[in-house]
Amino acid sequence: MALLSAFAAAAGIAADDARRLGRVVERFVSFTLDNAYPNDDLGEIELALEAGDGFVHVAVHDWGLPLTSAGGDLGPLPEPLASLAPDARDVRLLNLGSDGKRLAAEVSVRSSGGGPAGRHHIEAAPRRARAGAELPDAIEVRAATTDDAEAIAQLLYENYHLSYVHADFYRPRYLMAALASGGLLSTIAVHEGRVVGHHALMPLPDVPSAETGAAVVHSAYRGLGVFGRLFAHTLEAATDRGLAAVFGDAVTIHPFSQRAELSHGYRETALHFGMVPAQTTMRGFGDDGPRRRTATLRSYRSFDGHARQAALPASYGELLQSVYANVGLSIEARTEPAPSEGEAVTANVDEPRSLAFMRLRRWDRQAGTALKRAVRHLLSRHVDVVYADLDLVAVGEVDEATAELNELGFFAAGLVLHGPDGHDHLRLQLLDSEQIELEDIVCDSSFAQVLRRQVLEDKARVGA
Repeated sequence: MALLSAFAAAAGIAADDARRLGRVVERFVSFTLDNAYPNDDLGEIELALEAGDGFVHVAVHDWGLPLTSAGGDLGPLPEPLASLAPDARDVRLLNLGSDGKRLAAEVSVRSSGGGPAGRHHIEAAPRRARAGAELPDAIEVRAATTDDAEAIAQLLYENYHLSYVHADFYRPRYLMAALASGGLLSTIAVHEGRVVGHHALMPLPDVPSAETGAAVVHSAYRGLGVFGRLFAHTLEAATDRGLAAVFGDAVTIHPFSQRAELSHGYRETALHFGMVPAQTTMRGFGDDGPRRRTATLRSYRSFDGHARQAALPASYGELLQSVYANVGLSIEARTEPAPSEGEAVTANVDEPRSLAFMRLRRWDRQAGTALKRAVRHLLSRHVDVVYADLDLVAVGEVDEATAELNELGFFAAGLVLHGPDGHDHLRLQLLDSEQIELEDIVCDSSFAQVLRRQVLEDKARVGA
């Protein structure tokens, strides 16, 4: 308990709250010892404590005997954990597949001076990069330049090997050109001349939103607040650019990237089955990486608080209304379809990832024929997943269009905000592979768990 005492003292936590925090930590550790490594098996346990304003987040991670996820919408907790209710809130037991499992909870605390405790972070096992308390201050966070391109590519390789989905990040010359043109805005963390962290803002042509991603912190520098600083710098760049929104696709083999996005104001809008190829590896999150195609959670942070105009299909009205509410946006009924130029149905194939993306701008008999033809063509190319985006501003007969898509086997994914032409789109998905993970999907927040259930229910309704 020496670690806990040091943490409470550093964070300025009141004595009675420190004792309550101690009970939660002790219960977490004892439960883990009893259930993760029975029969005196040897194994690792990682304890992390992070204090925010008025609370401490407690997490115990192990790589032992699997248990069923529990807590919140995941089901009842085992009794030793359920009895923590008076001392902690949001107690969760999360099965992370090949990355073990994680106990997590929040404990309300006050400072020894009577106010909320200040921010502090400590881990049981200091990482080798942590030479002293001065290290976080020695890490510089800044905008990347063309001179940093090779170091960024090497950092991505160190974390993902050659499996990162945006393969261009392994090409320094591409990064140089993108950074020089403004087509990529990268934020990096630098320590003693070495790039140890990266986070990118990736604007899209003719789209008022931009993707954030390519997020990586060298394993020796995790737990030092680097990722939060990178994220904040990226969001500042997005607002300076005048973007309507930013979005990220968090993996679902662990909860950490989801929590990072939520902590920076992102809110979930869609669950993409099979978005991550099976060969993707992530160093530090399981030795082998996912063995099946895994899902991502699409989350947005909207900078434009105006009401959104959209026509909601009857079969997806409840889902879409809940998503808009989750993002904090209201909906206004569209008076008439917006004019739309270009082909009614378009499709693009992402060959390296075996994915296809379709867009429906209009709907009539010819569009229905074009849709069927496009789907047949895509499936003949053996893509594993097809995503179809239905323009909720420009498509007139949204109910007919969604019925046709359902007939072809498409089911709900969720909502795309601030898409092409600034319009919102209903995203549906069609699976054409048996190697897609549908069960061991980590959805950390309560809303994400509800969204997962709604998507699976729609899959069953459609018969996909």
